[in-house]
Amino acid sequence: MKKFFNPTTKFIVLAILSLTLTLSWIPNSFGQIPGFTLPSNNQQTQSLPWALNQAYPCGKFWCSDIYIYDFDITTKTSVLTPQLSILTPELTVTALKEPNQSKAEVGEKVEQRAELVQRVFQQIFEAILIGKTTPEVPHIPEWQFWLPTTVKALHPWTPKIAVGIQNQQTVVYVPAQPELGLAQQTIVTVTNFDAKVNGTTKEELASAWQTRIRLSLSNALWGEELNVQHPSWRWRISGAIMGVTLGLIWLIHLIRSFFRKWNHQLRRRLEEFTDALAVNPEATSSENLEQNLTEILDASEPIESKISEPNDGSVEPVTTKVPSPSLPTKLFNLIKQQARKNNWLTSKFNISQSKRFLQHQTLIKQKRNVCQLFLSLMLILEVLILALSLTIVVLVFPQTRFLSVYLLQKTVILILLWTGLTLVDKLGDFAVDYGLNSWATEGQLVNPAANRYTLRANTYSKVLKRGTTFFTTTLGIYLSIWLLGFNPAVLAGAGLIAVAVAFLSRSLLEDAISGIMILSTDRYALGDVVDLGGGMAGAVEEMNLFITCLRNLDGQLISIPNRKIEFVINLSGRQN
Repeated sequence: MKKFFNPTTKFIVLAILSLTLTLSWIPNSFGQIPGFTLPSNNQQTQSLPWALNQAYPCGKFWCSDIYIYDFDITTKTSVLTPQLSILTPELTVTALKEPNQSKAEVGEKVEQRAELVQRVFQQIFEAILIGKTTPEVPHIPEWQFWLPTTVKALHPWTPKIAVGIQNQQTVVYVPAQPELGLAQQTIVTVTNFDAKVNGTTKEELASAWQTRIRLSLSNALWGEELNVQHPSWRWRISGAIMGVTLGLIWLIHLIRSFFRKWNHQLRRRLEEFTDALAVNPEATSSENLEQNLTEILDASEPIESKISEPNDGSVEPVTTKVPSPSLPTKLFNLIKQQARKNNWLTSKFNISQSKRFLQHQTLIKQKRNVCQLFLSLMLILEVLILALSLTIVVLVFPQTRFLSVYLLQKTVILILLWTGLTLVDKLGDFAVDYGLNSWATEGQLVNPAANRYTLRANTYSKVLKRGTTFFTTTLGIYLSIWLLGFNPAVLAGAGLIAVAVAFLSRSLLEDAISGIMILSTDRYALGDVVDLGGGMAGAVEEMNLFITCLRNLDGQLISIPNRKIEFVINLSGRQN
């Protein structure tokens, strides 16, 4: 159990718990949370990314969606209401861009109009809660009634909403209703532009908006009634969501631990291959083959005589007759003699052995690529589960319900983005290993007496795969910031950040260029023993485009930026 509560799990628990506690004490505010939309002091639209009434072009007009209190997820509500669904706007207001207006100006204009409708709705709702003189709603203990899928009648305190003419404009307004503490107040003006964008007439649109606003007020009042009659239910639902989320993440964690162990085993096997080659990377395959073949054949040769030592101390030769060699032994002796005499046979034998070695090593690499792909996809799945649970939590609390639109939309987009980038990254790893295996095999055919191509393939594989991972990760971060609604240019435009990025980019570019030169000229590879001057000498244990890591005789790991490497003394024997 202690192993389960790792830093990642603790962070997830604290994030969900903090969000739940925060939402529980937010004052009632529908449509927008105060502070989530910055005031406009100039002609630039300053809405934050999660402000749902952000302006967007719709044909020759600019539109802004209004989310008042949309929580009716049924396909059929009642005869008085149109079909509404969760995460859909109740109203869409528009504005026409004038010739002398900029996009920022017309966008700000339509956003301010949407915000005004939301503020009026909130004022009406709060006035009802404070000034009502009607009887209290009877206690309703049945939990089925409070489900969002349950069709409910209009709340007893739901005010009347009317359509009228004011200043020669069609408006939707709330008439004076003293029993609810309401004075007459205009909610929204219906324009010809609104009717064109919504694809209807102005009268029909005003009637539809009238019904939707009244339904939203009814749903808001029922939501407040739930808080009064059952104040702990939202807490319980949030706790249940948190429990299910942690259970799913724990299950995925167990599966990931299996793949991590498998990945570790495959990595150890690759390291054993590299270490075996690094002992004498340029030893000829023919010598190794002949030595192994000699040991096998010598072990199978019969002994025709031996010296036995009598108990009296005198040495007396004793000859023991051994049966004549069997047919397999004769065959081995024949192969031995032919292998020693025929260089062509030895060369072909060496090439076949090298190809089998490369194929086996490539198979391990491809298995590791598959393992890492599953690890990445399961990490994305954990993030998806966490994001969906947060979306459900913000849906439970009316004050932040509009955030569910932002979370759900961005979660789907980001998950698809990172899944695609992960697949591209891992497909690149497969292609790198396949291409390097083909290159090393061709090089081995040209020079079968050297293992240099295998060492270089191992080195290039790590460098290229890390390069593709770095590229896809950087691209993913940039696209994620952009898709979340933030402008990456604004983030990079901050003075200190811009200077730091410029400085680091220059150093990284120099390291990358030096790393490419080192690899292309084959100055050293993984497993080589090199002297880089200045007391920096040892075996090359790790290498990428940016740094080289050496392990010296004292066991110390030395990390050197590639731009600092000016000359190299390769102490390993090399045969190209």
